[in-house]
Amino acid sequence: MKPLDACPRPLETFPTRVPLKVIGRHGELIPEAIAELVAKHLGPQPEADQVWTSRPHGAYIAHSFWVTLPDENAELPLRTAIQALPGYVMQL
Repeated sequence: MKPLDACPRPLETFPTRVPLKVIGRHGELIPEAIAELVAKHLGPQPEADQVWTSRPHGAYIAHSFWVTLPDENAELPLRTAIQALPGYVMQL
C-alpha cells in the first residue's frame, strides 16, 4: 500500500457548510464587514448562519461564522477579500 492510499482525502460535495474564523485587532476588525463580504461572494446565507460569535482575546478578537460554499472555487475569493479588511490578522 502506498502512503497516500492509507488516508485518502474525503470526497467533498457542494454546496458544503464550513466554519470560518477570522482573527483581527479588537476594535478594528468589524464582524458586519465580514458578513457583508460573505453575502457578496457567496450569496444569501441560511438565516441560522447569519449570526456570528465573537470572542475577545486581549488586543485581538475572533469572529466565527458558518458559511455555505456553493462550489470548490468560492472560498479563495472570499478569503482574499477578507484579508483586505482593516484590522485583519489571520483566518482559520
